[in-house]
Amino acid sequence: MTTSKPDVPNVIMLPPILIFFHVIAGIVLDFLYPLNFGHAWGWLGLVLLLSCFGIIAWCKKLFERAGTPVPPNQPATAIVTTGAYAYSRNPMYLSFMIGYVGLSLLADAPAMLLLGFVLFYFLDQRVIAPEEKYLSEKFGTVYTDYKDEVRRWI
Repeated sequence: MTTSKPDVPNVIMLPPILIFFHVIAGIVLDFLYPLNFGHAWGWLGLVLLLSCFGIIAWCKKLFERAGTPVPPNQPATAIVTTGAYAYSRNPMYLSFMIGYVGLSLLADAPAMLLLGFVLFYFLDQRVIAPEEKYLSEKFGTVYTDYKDEVRRWI
């Protein structure tokens, strides 16, 4: 019996779940080692968090127009290269990072902010890298040409 390779990237976990775990870990870490920025940064955190939701909504619409699913646990049917994707290959993940930083500032939780570096690593190496390998294999030069033209983050 042969098993075929699934038509999805081999990511560590769905990005929203990964972010959720980092938020929880950040809250726990902040509880154990309470530090603070001072509430003056809360307004910036709110702006970043709201920007995150706006970018995600925009990117989701771009995926819907292209007829391809957003979650990486479903097969990609198209490469999105317009809108935010003309400037970043991963604007949703970039917006997740912006939202995470915003939430850290809004919650006045520097310890949570420090975990953002760990989150960045996991998104970059354990989510984006497998997605890029998958997309390169599935779409060939269409994706590799896009990859050569547009940066991974910004």
